Amino acid sequence: MLRLTRHPQQGIVIYPKDREDDPLVIRVTDIVPGTVGLGFEGKNYTIVRSEIYGTDRGVRKDDHS
Repeated sequence: MLRLTRHPQQGIVIYPKDREDDPLVIRVTDIVPGTVGLGFEGKNYTIVRSEIYGTDRGVRKDDHS
C-alpha cells in the first residue's frame, strides 16, 4: 500500500501503465472531523467502495461463482 498525505483540493493521478491519456484524478474535497471527502474525475472508470466490491481477492461480494 502506498500512503500519501494530501491537503484539501490536492489530488493524485492514476493511470494504466503506458496509457497516460486515460487518467483518473482523485482529489481531497474536504476534511471534517472523522471524515474525508474525495472527488473522482476520469472517463471509462467504474468506482465502487471497497466494502461493497470486496478487497480480499478483488471479487465483487455479490459474485457467487
